[in-house]
Parts: sequence; C-alpha cells; structure tokens
Amino acid sequence: MASGFKPVPGGPNPRRGSSAPAQVNKAAVAQLRVLLVDNLVAWRQKMRGWLADVGTSQDAILEASSGEEAMEVLRGVNFDVDVLVCEWDDESVGGGDLVVQLKNNAATSRIGFVAMVGNDAAAIREAKAAGVTEVLVKPITPVAMLQALSTIQKTLKPRTEETRKRQQAAASIQPQSTKLSSTIASELRGAGKLGRYKLGGVIAAGPSKRRLYWVESGTVFVRELRSDGTQVEYRATPGRFFGEAAFVGEEITELRAVTESEVIVGWQEAEAVAQTMVRLPILQHYFRTITVERHRNNVVIDLQDESPGAIGGTLESLPFPDLMQMMTVTKKTGVLKIESAGDQAVLHIYGGALRHAELGRIQGDEVVFRVVLWAGGRFLFGPQPGLKGPQTIGTDVNFLLMEGIRRKELMAGGQKPT
Repeated sequence: MASGFKPVPGGPNPRRGSSAPAQVNKAAVAQLRVLLVDNLVAWRQKMRGWLADVGTSQDAILEASSGEEAMEVLRGVNFDVDVLVCEWDDESVGGGDLVVQLKNNAATSRIGFVAMVGNDAAAIREAKAAGVTEVLVKPITPVAMLQALSTIQKTLKPRTEETRKRQQAAASIQPQSTKLSSTIASELRGAGKLGRYKLGGVIAAGPSKRRLYWVESGTVFVRELRSDGTQVEYRATPGRFFGEAAFVGEEITELRAVTESEVIVGWQEAEAVAQTMVRLPILQHYFRTITVERHRNNVVIDLQDESPGAIGGTLESLPFPDLMQMMTVTKKTGVLKIESAGDQAVLHIYGGALRHAELGRIQGDEVVFRVVLWAGGRFLFGPQPGLKGPQTIGTDVNFLLMEGIRRKELMAGGQKPT
C-alpha cells in the first residue's frame, strides 16, 4: 500500500508515525476539542504545538497526565470533548482502563480515542480489543496524528445542546469518589464563599476551624495533623476537597494549607456543611472514602539515613533555594531526596554542583523549577563520596534557582512564566 502501513483487519488502522498519508483536513481538525493524555509534559507540549499549527485554539486543547486525571478534566468540562490522544504503553497512564470507562458510558462513548502504541503487534491487538478508534504506532509525527484526528472528525456527530444536557446529567449522577460533581458544586457554592489567593498565600495555618474547603482552580499544598498524631500531606487540585475528615469522625488538630499557584478556593462553615450533608447524603460516603484513602496513601513518613554526615529537615525550616546554596558552599557529594505530598525528587550532587535531578519521569532543569514551588516537605541528604550516575543538568545550580524564583514571582503576580 502507498500509505506505508498495514491495516489491522476488522479494526482501527495502526498508522506508522514515520509515513502516515498526508490527507489532513486542517480546517476540520482545528474545530475539534482535544484532550492530550500523557505523563510527559514535554510530549504534551509538542502535540499541543502541532494542533496550534493547524489553527486549533489553546482553549480547545486540554491536558492530563493520567487516565484518572483525564476523567477529572472531562467531568470539569461536562464531557464536552471530541477526541482523546492517549499514551497506551505506560501503565502509570492507565490508557486501557480509560478507554473502557469511556466506551461503557453512554455519555462518553461517542468520544474518539487515539492510542499511541509502541511497534508491537500484541499491544496493537490489545488496543483494538479495548475499543480505541485509531492506533498510532510510535514514533509519532505531526502528520500521522493530524491524519488520525481528521479521520475521526468525519465520524463525529455534532455536539448539540441536547448532547451537552445528557452529558451534564451523567456527570451529576456518576461522580468520582473524590471529585466535585456539578450537583455537589452547586450546593456547596450556594451556601459557601469563594476566595482568590496568589501563589504562596496561606489559606489555613494552626488549629482547624472545622471548615470544608474545595479547590476551584490551581493547586494547594495541604498538611493535616490528626488527633492520633498522624500527619497527612497531599496536594488538592481542582475539584478536590480538603478538611473533609473533620466531618466524618476524624479530629484534625492542625491544618496548614498554602497555595502553589494562583488559586480560587471555596469553603463552608461547619453548620452549613451539616445542612448540605443532610440534603446530599452521598457526601458522607465521599468524605469517608477520601479520608480513608488519604490516611492510607498520604501519611508522612520521615526520611531516614543513619550514615555519618546525613542531614535532614523540612522545607519550611530550610527552603529549597537555601538548602541548595548550603550544598554548594559546603561542596557536598551525595544524594539529596526531597519529599512533598507524595512526590519525591532525587538530586545527585558532586562537590556542591548539581548534576542530575529526577521527579518521577521528569529529569533535568524542570525538576528544579518544580521543587522551587513546593510549599512544604522534607529533605534528607546522604553523603556518597563515590557517587556515580547520569548527568541531566549542565547549568549552574545558582542560575537554575534564580530562574525558578523568577518564574515563581511571575506566577505570584498572576503572570505566566516565559
């Protein structure tokens, strides 16, 4: 075939990223609302650029790092999305589970699904069997992705007002256990208040006031000290509650909540929460589920290293920029681990110079920029004189810290880093 790929009989065609046919209806693709699902920020940005090049507006391009986050984004826009482009091979993304959820729900079964799959026959068969609309075989090129979207666009039904109403109804009766549905959000806002905070804003600090909080936009670092002495630490993102444990029998003795971006946060006082829970009994289940999950997954465990010369502490007592400058001045060599709300950054330092940084699948300079934004956490440095490892950073750490602080200040002023 002149197209350069072989179709899979009876299912979607796996398009080779290197030689897909250049039959792209750019004007039609530009009208699609697309959700990009991949745990690599750089790859999502690259795909966003490809879409922008054919005229897709930035508002019509949504992003998520996992299947779970994709469902949150979809509910946040009342499922008003035409197609998902999703990483398939990485289990942490959960593409297989995501496509099953979409195809088994009448409100979302119409959404097109493009799976980005490695050049592996078994993986392609798996994607087909799961019900994806199109398969793209890696490496992916702009033409291959746009051609797949163009093909899907031809089969889509118009997004009518009737369709939107049906999707909204589905969102309100099938909420996630830890996600604000439209019905719950309306109830909370009706008897609550909203506040806007800049980056670094303190929402709560000290003894808990028995308030229920939820995040409308942005990210909030939260630490709870519970009556049994347990510390629970997590990040609350759009649609997430915090402080809910106080309403299902847990006593929060101290609550600290600090913004890590510009945010809009809503809250209700205890009396209003009690009334809302009477009107919406499902909230009891929501709050209990969230509380148990956080107790299981987000309990703070101190980092430990018994070796001579180990140094530990908190980011509140020694902020990350000051910590790195101390490493530089004292010419330390070893591994610095920084944990915050379930995330862990690992940094390799040689004679005071930062040579490697990783945070999950992210490596290099971007890790420094992200850790600069963390509002709390713990660190532990373990000396390793013979340390060997990769080099993902070639820039002086002082420059990276200055750049990270510059970006943070821009965000604090409501501007996007450039």
